[in-house]
Amino acid sequence: MENPLEDSPQRDARIKARANEMWVADGKPTCGPEGYLEAATDLVGMELNPDAGEIPVEFPVPLAPNGQPIENAKIQENLGNPGGSMDELDDRQEVPFGTRAEEGKALKDS
Repeated sequence: MENPLEDSPQRDARIKARANEMWVADGKPTCGPEGYLEAATDLVGMELNPDAGEIPVEFPVPLAPNGQPIENAKIQENLGNPGGSMDELDDRQEVPFGTRAEEGKALKDS
């Protein structure tokens, strides 16, 4: 298997030939074959390595039987206050304040 990222005269010739084929197939637009070099590079890379991208990737988080990720319960500690009257801060507006006057009043009241 040839490295698709490694430059070689054979690979470059294939890319230029493919770009020219694509340019002619599109009716020879004014951009010339150079406008098709990037797409031709991708196609030649796929031809050289047809199995690339087919290696299975292990999911970093375990999955439940329904396919949903099972997250660690410790993460819930970082989600903040879920609401309700869990502590004395529930009835305060934290941020943002609507105006400077509201912010000043809130700072005086605290």
